[in-house]
Amino acid sequence: MQNNINKKIEETMHSIDGIDKAQPNPFFFTRLEARMEKENNIWVKITSFMTRPLVTFACICLVIIINAFVILSSSLSTNTSTKQNTELATVDEYTQINTTLYDFENTKP
Repeated sequence: MQNNINKKIEETMHSIDGIDKAQPNPFFFTRLEARMEKENNIWVKITSFMTRPLVTFACICLVIIINAFVILSSSLSTNTSTKQNTELATVDEYTQINTTLYDFENTKP
């Protein structure tokens, strides 16, 4: 029994003696490079354009300019709205309804 197991082990070990290193087909790498260059789709073109430093800097400047415009325009509109609020304060005082948390309905019959 032990001799049979040793024989199978030896056969298994000798079965890998003739194995060579796997080699790719000829011109595999040139075909692979050609396929990778061919796969330049629209997303690759967009990302390559957007990652240019000049385009990135221009986008950042555009965002800063838009933010400055919004801040300045909101401060100008705040001044006009405070004038309107003071004029309408008397109307608001008469239409104000006062309620508190202590005012609740009597649910008992």
